Amino acid sequence: MSKENFFKRKKGSRTLICSPSSLPNYYIVGRFNGCSVEIEDVEQKEQLYSYGCFGKGNLSRSLPNFKSSVNDVSETSNLMVEEAFFLSYVIGCLQVKFQEKFLNLDEIWDLFMKTTNNFLSRYLSYQHFRLSGWVVRSGLKFGGDFILYKQGPEFHHASYSVVVRDLNMSNENNNSWIQLATINRITESVSKELLLCDVVPMHPVPKLTTPECLRHLRLNVVVLKRWVSAQERIID
Repeated sequence: MSKENFFKRKKGSRTLICSPSSLPNYYIVGRFNGCSVEIEDVEQKEQLYSYGCFGKGNLSRSLPNFKSSVNDVSETSNLMVEEAFFLSYVIGCLQVKFQEKFLNLDEIWDLFMKTTNNFLSRYLSYQHFRLSGWVVRSGLKFGGDFILYKQGPEFHHASYSVVVRDLNMSNENNNSWIQLATINRITESVSKELLLCDVVPMHPVPKLTTPECLRHLRLNVVVLKRWVSAQERIID
């Protein structure tokens, strides 16, 4: 697939938004609702989306309008727990509130580890791709964990679908090859490629109770493609 076709720019999309490094140096406040982090202040919602496509509006497909409402219901901005922790841990601009209490980094880590399946592996994958320049979104609608956009969903169609394997499961209990083949066919049908992520602990194996363990883990990423005999045939 050519680079020109791989990064499919959407018609009518506007110019590139600002980078996450331009986020304000004061704290944005988010409330953990049990599965995601909600941003309540309208100005802060717009800043997070404008400076890096953080957050998903619940009434829009791509570009949200947080000042509008439908049937007197205002559009909310929800952060995946992975992007919420990224904004707190890496960018340092988000304060997470839970049960009327502001949490420190260790408390946020502990909360997300307890409430989110496979949080450690998913977060390390999210951080890897975000720091590599991708905009990372939920991949649920394509059967994966994440999808990766160049610049953002307003500008381009997603280029990759990502499946993150669980660090705490054996290979037998992780995605079977039948499941991966199914996801791969779905991914191919929407003109994307499938990435498979495995977290590998470095020796000695770190304790996973604080974010410091991330320094002792590495991520293996492979592109998974379907083998087509007609394309691989060797002609004498």
